Amino acid sequence: TQLRMNRSIQAEGSFANVKEDMNFRRYLYKGTKNVLAQSVLLAIGFDINKLHHKIMAGRTGTHLFELKKTA
Repeated sequence: TQLRMNRSIQAEGSFANVKEDMNFRRYLYKGTKNVLAQSVLLAIGFDINKLHHKIMAGRTGTHLFELKKTA
């Protein structure tokens, strides 16, 4: 239950960012293939925008948590 709840929150947060930041309100085309294609383009655009902001902030070589040392 905890994993499912966490996953639903994460997906909702990303979709909310796409709606707000990219001003996405509705799909422009009908049909499963067209909706899937537009969703993929939105996801790629979101990731590129996220990477751009990370590069501009100089955070490309950092990790969220410290990496564990392996033998």
